[in-house]
Amino acid sequence: PGTAIHQLDTNYDLRLAALAEPVAVVLRAIRRVRNRLTNGSSVGVVGAGPIGNFCAQILSLEGHKVTVFDKNSDRLELLRDTVSHTSTEIEGLNKFDLIVEATGTAEALIMVLQNSKVDSTILLLGFPYANINYNFEELVGLEKVIVGSVGAESQDFRAALKILPKLNMIPFINTILPLSEFETAWKLLKTGKHMKILLKP
Repeated sequence: PGTAIHQLDTNYDLRLAALAEPVAVVLRAIRRVRNRLTNGSSVGVVGAGPIGNFCAQILSLEGHKVTVFDKNSDRLELLRDTVSHTSTEIEGLNKFDLIVEATGTAEALIMVLQNSKVDSTILLLGFPYANINYNFEELVGLEKVIVGSVGAESQDFRAALKILPKLNMIPFINTILPLSEFETAWKLLKTGKHMKILLKP
């Protein structure tokens, strides 16, 4: 519908515009925890895939101290000059004011739930977590706040189009294949060596 359309400037890079949706998803999620952040909050991002990468970049741009965790050192390398710290091991979760869980794995989620500090905020952006057994009494006793977020609204798309040129998007736009080769693109994406693959009609 027309209400879902956002006009671009004539010189706007269409490769960046193609990534407005995932960035808008991240912006909406951050908006949902904004009241839990202060200037220079300490943030841990678990997972350096596209969503985790965008979270780390945007929160760093806002002045927060961001640490990113991922088993894939190549993905961490993309953020090394942007965030405060990176690690292939999930550790020290009890020092963060906000933890973003962006892997969607039950194992990582349980680690975050168990090791986050009193009055911390946990933002869930991974999908799906499946069924897990967890004693939620600890969450109540330690007064932790859990926020789930999915999707984006019109205001988030507008904000995404403004912030995209300020982010390092090269890893997301440097692989472009013809639309007719979408099957090849899908196979390449599943190797985990590409952050995103753009299809050109």
